[in-house]
Amino acid sequence: MKNAAAGVSSLSDIPQMSSPGVLAQHRTLPVVDELAGLFTDGGIRRGSTIEVTGVAAVSLASALTIAVSRSGGWVAAVGLPMFGPSAASDLGIKLSRWAFVDDPGDQAGIVVDALTAGVDLILIGPDIKLRSGHGRKIVARIRERGVSIITVGKADFCSLRPDLCLRVSEAIWTGIELGHGRLTSRKLEIERLGRGADSNIRRELVWLPNREGRLNAFDRRNKPVTRSRSSHRVSKRFFGVDEPVSWAS
Repeated sequence: MKNAAAGVSSLSDIPQMSSPGVLAQHRTLPVVDELAGLFTDGGIRRGSTIEVTGVAAVSLASALTIAVSRSGGWVAAVGLPMFGPSAASDLGIKLSRWAFVDDPGDQAGIVVDALTAGVDLILIGPDIKLRSGHGRKIVARIRERGVSIITVGKADFCSLRPDLCLRVSEAIWTGIELGHGRLTSRKLEIERLGRGADSNIRRELVWLPNREGRLNAFDRRNKPVTRSRSSHRVSKRFFGVDEPVSWAS
């Protein structure tokens, strides 16, 4: 495991969560205002699994972690080597609250299970495969401990059942006109579909990034919405025209 900012080198370096016995459904993890509308409770329900798919899945999954790290929570990324520390910092993530396990190999299930004892949110990359036994054990662990998981790609690929599915149904770059110019901003349309109380389809539009390189809400007049407190600077180096896991859509 690595954490470039804080020097995390082992699971023991991550402090235990403060109240593991509190029921997960009574707590949520924060998300930035621009994405809060995707969640019935305004945040990520602790103990839940969120599936993020589509051509911009890496960007969206990363944006969902901004408020967690900045509010003092711990985030771990397993099997996401394309997501580097510099990109995370540009996105507004507090790197001192992050840990990375780029290549867990055939120990992925053990690694994810161990992480549930010390972090608030775990991102799992599209190439991670978990045996069904590991998947059931991890689901039980996150519900008990109030940890949430975001899968970049289909959750069932790693033997997890999503409580909420977020899909980038449309990603449009602006800035290239008549075959010339430069990419300046990208508009994402995000569809949400869940279970139970979250079963209604919901859609949100955001700029990720906008012309200033920030995560920003999108109003129906096609203009970025300025939110000085919750807009986060991002680097266009992080946003490829065709991001990995485009197959996940």
